[in-house]
Amino acid sequence: GWLTEGILKPGFFFYENGHVQYTIPTTGNVNDIETFRKAIDQLPHIDNPEVFGLHTNADLAYRTMQTKMVLETILNVQPKESGGGGGLTREEIVLKQAEDLQLKLPPDFVRDEVNQQIKAIGGMGRPLNICLSQEVDRLQKVIAIVRRMLVNLKLAIAGTIVMSAELAQMLDALFMARVPELWQKVSQLVMPNIGLWWVNILSRHEQLSNWLHSNRPLAFWLTGFFNPQGFLTANRQEVCRRHAKENWALDDMVDHSEVLKHDKDELRRGPEEGVYIHGLFLDGCKWDKGKERLVDSDPKVLYAQLPVIHISAVLSVHKRSNAIDAQTGPWLYNCPLYKTPKRTGLNFVTSIELRTEEHPNKWTLRGVCLLCSKD
Repeated sequence: GWLTEGILKPGFFFYENGHVQYTIPTTGNVNDIETFRKAIDQLPHIDNPEVFGLHTNADLAYRTMQTKMVLETILNVQPKESGGGGGLTREEIVLKQAEDLQLKLPPDFVRDEVNQQIKAIGGMGRPLNICLSQEVDRLQKVIAIVRRMLVNLKLAIAGTIVMSAELAQMLDALFMARVPELWQKVSQLVMPNIGLWWVNILSRHEQLSNWLHSNRPLAFWLTGFFNPQGFLTANRQEVCRRHAKENWALDDMVDHSEVLKHDKDELRRGPEEGVYIHGLFLDGCKWDKGKERLVDSDPKVLYAQLPVIHISAVLSVHKRSNAIDAQTGPWLYNCPLYKTPKRTGLNFVTSIELRTEEHPNKWTLRGVCLLCSKD
């Protein structure tokens, strides 16, 4: 703690960087408030993030967020109606976008075909296949709504049907390259623009289609799941069943994670037990593959990609017995994983233990976390 006698000793600094020193005045008339006011006036008007235990990138992240807010405000106050002059009208621009999106829309999942494909890769007796079936249903709902609304929007622009409030909002959103409200609601996928949202949907369709046609992938893209918590639970269930003869109970099991030295493209086979996941990003630090530990971020690099992680499950009693000494280290930082940079309870997925040779309090103070998506 800071409130100790040591902070009053000469030579103590809360923070020091060159000629800038954050310290309590110990010279002059320390009983006069003016002594402290003069000391405060000598400090910089803008504090370095390191004063608060943050990385210098924290200031860059703050400025970036400010810029995005300003640009979003400018877009919001733009006039929605088309002005005079030449060029395409707003409706013509959106109509062209709708036709382009229709061409890029992935094909529908046919439930009977999906059932046959799941049966061929082990059937619904495998927990991960149940997760696959549920993810297909969720994605198909999104695809069906997007397909229907694109058709209706084209008809509404042509004057064939009435332009409802829902379609009008969709027209405004596409004109400003944003995601229509209903699409965002049904997909539970918040993205800053329609381009990133669309790529995410296509990538999800690709992962699920490959899983159905070629059995489970070597490494799973966790970002591509509507319910990543359900996926991790299904993984624990499969591990539990492998140890049924040892009387393992699902309620007594916890996730166990290990960061590999490999990237996704370097994998040649899947794990004997558990799953490999890829596509996660560290916010607030980076991973040193050589030393296998957390280290400070590179300057001006806000997010660092994490190598493939092996996630399995163990009994909680085994995990406690193998715990690392909390006094000497190295330690394990219990890193929270979120779906997006917006850290809320709804976006929280799980916690993953990452090795560190510095006390975990450092990374807690810096707000280090893992993200499924950095957008």
